[in-house]
Amino acid sequence: MTEQIKVTRAGAVETIAFANPPKNFITHRMLKELYAELIRVRQDPAVRALVLTGGFPDSFLTHYDVSELIEYARLAPKPPARLNDLTARLMSRAIALAHRHPVVDRILLRAFARRSPGEQGIYYWARCLDLLDTLPQPAIAAINGLSLGGGCEVALCCDFRFMARGPHYRIGLPEVLVGIIPGGTGTPLRLPRVVGEAKALEMLLTGKLYTPEEAQAMGLIHEAMELDQLMPRVMELAQTLSRRAPLAMAAAKRDIREGSRLSYPQGRAVDLAAVGVTMASADAVTGMSQYVNDLVAKYDGLDLPRMLQDAEDLAAGRLVQYQGK
Repeated sequence: MTEQIKVTRAGAVETIAFANPPKNFITHRMLKELYAELIRVRQDPAVRALVLTGGFPDSFLTHYDVSELIEYARLAPKPPARLNDLTARLMSRAIALAHRHPVVDRILLRAFARRSPGEQGIYYWARCLDLLDTLPQPAIAAINGLSLGGGCEVALCCDFRFMARGPHYRIGLPEVLVGIIPGGTGTPLRLPRVVGEAKALEMLLTGKLYTPEEAQAMGLIHEAMELDQLMPRVMELAQTLSRRAPLAMAAAKRDIREGSRLSYPQGRAVDLAAVGVTMASADAVTGMSQYVNDLVAKYDGLDLPRMLQDAEDLAAGRLVQYQGK
């Protein structure tokens, strides 16, 4: 039973709603619940798409609970810069190992269980964003209000970001205004790749909060829309994606998320591995066979109107049933 996230299912689409009244702050307890659910979703073939949204009006995720961060800051050791860098590298390596090896993850979880809520939150925070960033299923952020700091970082891990318009709705990374920087371990990777280096520096150095329209113009979100259109639009996309070939979508995500952060030879290896996985799947045989036998065979030369209509039907998931095998 979860307290600060609410989980619902509509067909193959799961929705996680963040609900921590009265201010919808991110806490270590919320992150524990989110971590457990993301682990479960990764292993559940019945979930073909994931939607993240706010569980009550005017907030997707307001921001991290600063009171927990104050506790962490007071207890945190203050080593020399060289030792701090070494500690950071060791921690990064430990988190990467935990992501690949559940045994390491369990050991670290037990170790952090004896620490303060702020310290627990830091570990769960890194793990949740790693899990969301590498989720095999497509993830969509339905931003229904404030999305500041950690809320913005969660949205950045999603594959699609849609935001409701509202006179007081904003998204941004204001951490510099209280003397810190975003701690989601993805600022140097995710943010510049989404908005570019210049805008990333603007966001981080000024702490500016952006309207939905400004966020769309800079590429931080895909689309701004009226509040009553948000969930219908998101659920329509999620249902469409849930009818796509799961292995192909997972491979495409890995190609972009992992391959784009590597050298060319390393990225090519990731790409070739992804191609191999999809080409060896039963879904590939099904999809390509239906395309050749049921669609292409009907064309008399380049029948462009008919080809475009078939492409739209394929995109909508109306022509092929994929089993995820």
